Amino acid sequence: MSKLNLSLYFAILVFVLFSSGCENQVRKDESGSNAYNFVATDTSWKSLSLREKIGQTMMIQSNYYFQTRENYPIDSFMKDYPVGGIFIASWHFPQNCPNRDSSFQYMLKCVQDYESASKFPLFISEDFERGVGLTYNQYTHLPSEMAIGAANDTTLAYNFGSSIARESKELGVNWLLHPVVDLNMNPLHSLVIERSISDDADRALPLLKQQVRGIQEQGTIATIKHFPGDGATIRDQHLITSANNLDMKTWESTFGKVFQGLINDGAASIMVGHLRFAAYQKDSINGVLPPATLSKELMTDLLKGKMGFKGVIISDALNMGGVAGYYKNQIETAVESFKAGVDVVLWPDLEYMDTVEARILRGEIPMERLDDAVSRVWALREKFNLLKKESSIFKKLTPEDKEFISNTGQAIADKAITLIKDVRKELPITPQRDTLLLLVNISHSNKTKEFSLTKKLLEEKGFKVDTLMHHLSFFDYGWRVNYFDKYSRIIVMFENKYFEPLGVSLFKDKEALSLWMVNVLPREKIIGISYSNPYYVSFYLETAPININAYSSDVFSQKAVVKALVGDMPFVGTSPVKLQHDILK
Repeated sequence: MSKLNLSLYFAILVFVLFSSGCENQVRKDESGSNAYNFVATDTSWKSLSLREKIGQTMMIQSNYYFQTRENYPIDSFMKDYPVGGIFIASWHFPQNCPNRDSSFQYMLKCVQDYESASKFPLFISEDFERGVGLTYNQYTHLPSEMAIGAANDTTLAYNFGSSIARESKELGVNWLLHPVVDLNMNPLHSLVIERSISDDADRALPLLKQQVRGIQEQGTIATIKHFPGDGATIRDQHLITSANNLDMKTWESTFGKVFQGLINDGAASIMVGHLRFAAYQKDSINGVLPPATLSKELMTDLLKGKMGFKGVIISDALNMGGVAGYYKNQIETAVESFKAGVDVVLWPDLEYMDTVEARILRGEIPMERLDDAVSRVWALREKFNLLKKESSIFKKLTPEDKEFISNTGQAIADKAITLIKDVRKELPITPQRDTLLLLVNISHSNKTKEFSLTKKLLEEKGFKVDTLMHHLSFFDYGWRVNYFDKYSRIIVMFENKYFEPLGVSLFKDKEALSLWMVNVLPREKIIGISYSNPYYVSFYLETAPININAYSSDVFSQKAVVKALVGDMPFVGTSPVKLQHDILK
C-alpha cells in the first residue's frame, strides 16, 4: 500500500471511529438537529436523602387549600414530603374563590408558596394543549393541534410551541405535558380527534419536531404523548384501558416512526399512556395485557432499550380508569408503574413516598431503579436550568411576546381553514345574494355565546343574521319546515371538544334531533362548518353543497372562517386526515 493510500486509509478509519463514537452520545436527524446528551454532569443528586430522591419521581396535584385548611403549613408539608413537582390543576382553585380572577391569583399564590417551601426549583406542569387561554382567560386560546396539521407549515408549528411556552412561563410553568403526538387513525375515536396533528406520520413528524423545538428553545420542557400511540381504536383511556391494535410493521411506519423521530430530535420527556400494545407485549397481569403505564416490556425494553430513549418517562394520570383494576388500589398502581419504568408518576397519593421508601429499605424495590429515575430527572433539571432557584419563577410577557402570540394564532387559523367541498362554486357568499342568514350551533354545551363573534363579524360585513340558535330539534320544527323559507343560508356550526361530553364521539340526544332537522331542510341552503371533529361535516352533512373544517372555535378560527366565506382570503388549508373511511359509510 502506498504512503498516500495508507494516509487516506487511516484518515477514513479515524473519521469512522470518531463518528460512531459521537453517535452514541448525540443523535442526528435528517435536518441536522442534534439531540442533547441526557447524562447529567452535576451529580449532587447522589447526596439526596432517600425521601428526597423519591420526591423527584413525584408530580402531585396542587391541592394546596387542603393542606392550609387542615392547618398543615406548606413548609412543614414540603419537609415531610419533599416532592419534585406539582401539576397546576385549575379545577382546584375555584372552590375557594368567588370568581375566576381571584381564582387565578390564588393559583399564583399556590405556585409561589410551593416553590418557596421547596429545597430545589420545582417542576411546575400543565397540559395547555391549545394555549394557556383555554384554561385561564387572561391568556390566548390558540387553534387546535389539527389546525397546525391543516396549515402544514413548520414555521407556524415552531411558533405555536414557542407561544405556549412563553405564556406558560408567566405562570411559572416549566414543564408542559404537551404536545399530543398521537395519530387519529380511527374516525370514531372520542379522545384524540383534533388534539392530533394528523393521521399521517410523514405529515405529522416535521411539524411536531418544530413544535417541540419551539417549546424547548424557550427553556420549557416538552412532553410527547401518549406512548405507544393513541387514536387507532375507539377506546378512551379515561374510562378503560385503551389499545394500539396495529401490527408491529404498521406501528413502526406510523406511531413508532413519530416517536423515534422525536426521540432522535431531542424530546426531553415522554408520557406513557394507559394503552396496551399487543404486537409487542407478552406479559400479562391476571391474564390481561396491562397498559404501557404498567408494562416493563413497553417502557424499559422497548422505549428505553430498543428505541434508545434517555430522557424522562412520565406516566399519564394515575386516577384514570385505563390504569385501574390491575392492582388493589391507586398506591399499588403508582408503585408498580414506577417499578416497570416510569421515572415520574403523575398524581400519586402522598403515601406513595412512604410506601416506596419502606420497600426500598426492605429490599423489595432495587435502589438501582430509583437511582436510574433520579439521574434522568437530574439531567432534565440540568438541561433546563432547574438546579438552582432564581429570584422569580414568573417570567413576565413582553409586548413583543403578546404580539408574537396573537400573530401566530391568526396565522395558523388563516392557513388552516379547509374547504372540503363547494359543489356549485357558490363561494364567496355576499350580502346582496344571501340576504338573510341563520346560524345554528350543534354541540353538547350551549355555544351561542361563543359563536356570537361569528354573528358579529358577518353583520359587520353587511349580512343580516336573524338569530343564533343552539340546537334545532326536529320535534319542535319538523312539522313547520316552511318556517325556514325566509333564510337564504343556514350555517350549521359543529363544536364538541373531548370531555364535552366525555365518552361520546358521534352525536346523541339533542344534537341528534338537531341533525335530523337540518337534514330535512333544503340542501341548497346548508353550509356545514366543523369547529372541532373534522369528520362531522362529511358524515352528517354528506349532501350539503358547502362543507368547511375549521378544527377549533377560538377567536382566530372564527375570524378566519368569516374572511374565507366572504372572499377576503382564499381557503388554503388541506385536510390533515382522511375523511372517507369505510367505517363511516
